[in-house]
Amino acid sequence: MSADLLSIGKSGLFTAKKSMETTSHNISNANTEGFSRQEVRTKTGITLNEGPYVMGTGVDIQSIKRGHDELVEKKLNSSISAHNFNEERSTQLGHIEEIFNEVNSEGMNKVLNRFFNTFRELSNRPEDETVRGLVRENAKIVVSDFHRIQKDIDQTRNGINKKITLIVDDINHIAKNISKLNREIAANEVGGAEANDLRDQRDGALRQLAEHFPVQAYYDEQNRFVVNVEGMGTLVTGDLEQQLMVGNRVAAEDSNDQKPHLEIYFKSRPGEAISSRFRNGTLGALLSSRNNDLQAVEDQLNELAHGLANATNAIHRRGYANREVPIDQTTGTPMPGLANGPVTGIDFFKPPTGLKRAAEYLQLSDAINEDVNNIATGLEANAPGDNRVAIAISRLQHEKVLGGGTTTFEEHYLKTVGNVGMQMAKAKIDTEQSGGILAQAQSIKERISGVSLDEESANMIKYQNAYEASAKVIKASDEMFKAVLGLMS
Repeated sequence: MSADLLSIGKSGLFTAKKSMETTSHNISNANTEGFSRQEVRTKTGITLNEGPYVMGTGVDIQSIKRGHDELVEKKLNSSISAHNFNEERSTQLGHIEEIFNEVNSEGMNKVLNRFFNTFRELSNRPEDETVRGLVRENAKIVVSDFHRIQKDIDQTRNGINKKITLIVDDINHIAKNISKLNREIAANEVGGAEANDLRDQRDGALRQLAEHFPVQAYYDEQNRFVVNVEGMGTLVTGDLEQQLMVGNRVAAEDSNDQKPHLEIYFKSRPGEAISSRFRNGTLGALLSSRNNDLQAVEDQLNELAHGLANATNAIHRRGYANREVPIDQTTGTPMPGLANGPVTGIDFFKPPTGLKRAAEYLQLSDAINEDVNNIATGLEANAPGDNRVAIAISRLQHEKVLGGGTTTFEEHYLKTVGNVGMQMAKAKIDTEQSGGILAQAQSIKERISGVSLDEESANMIKYQNAYEASAKVIKASDEMFKAVLGLMS
């Protein structure tokens, strides 16, 4: 009987000791990010029949479980992806908005207005070479501002591409870490040991992946832990991982535009770009900002430059330069070939080859750069006071030239800036909303997995008392056993 009592006391002593160790582990990691509190699960020992009685044999440790809810974890990961998308997109839209910030500069709108105003001034003094010089200088400022905006767009795109490259490297590192943790967890649990801390680390790695894109994690039919990139395929299967890579390509439609276009691929499938499939997370935001928001701004800028050059050239070619043109005495018609320099058909800007990169390639024509007298003001040769060309160009400021004749240059530019501002405002609202949802998901997880120091302190006292009581049982059993032996001697 005392031997049975000793065994029961021993089981209680061991269980209390293990419970205190687990509680101490919880307390030590109360401030460890991603740690899930652990709890010793117990069950009664097997029962024995002794005559008419059924006797207990103490307590057994069933398992050490961590506070974890799979559905809550999935919700948290989903919230992380959504919030990081909104936050990163808001950041990138802020960078795009800065491109059009006119606080510290005159800005495109003012520069264009001044360009047309100088043509208006030239129409009042068509023979004034000083005003012609002013027209050329303001035209150069227009060209320079188009180049500035295009340069800022390119720098913003390059910044996004660099960030994508760094994130892909980070994803590969995380995927490799998850496959390593899968291997260690499997090795521990095959031997019957608990791997709670390793599982916490793996959950933390999944949350890191969720920052960049939505993830799906599950066990397959072979009990292997699988991580899927939502909408793209498997990233990790057990202790095997797929690596991502970035590469530059030039699309067929961009054959005349040799700017590289950064894409994301699986290393195992380098010919199939997967960039367009990222819909959420930091990567989704970067790709959306680059391919949609930034590209839309660049397209609108190119349309503005293309329309300005073509509309100005169409009028300017009809005029005559400010120089003497020989007249055929018989027919009374101008003889441009005998003049000292170009006379008519002169482009003000170099004709754009197309919409693509029109802002980057916008330049004054060589004739205008070389001589301000090549700026046409009138529609007739040898008519110094003719100002009809200058007036027509100045009126372009308020004519609906772009968008198939639906919008002016100013309206087009302001619409471009306004769209960026509207998207920025919406992104800020979305970020606040997704931040609230994320905070709620984190709060729910904290209630399930977080460590309460007050609760753990109370448990420590409880297990300490249980340990002391079990020790007294063992001591009593030992004294009883000695007493029995004394009776037998």
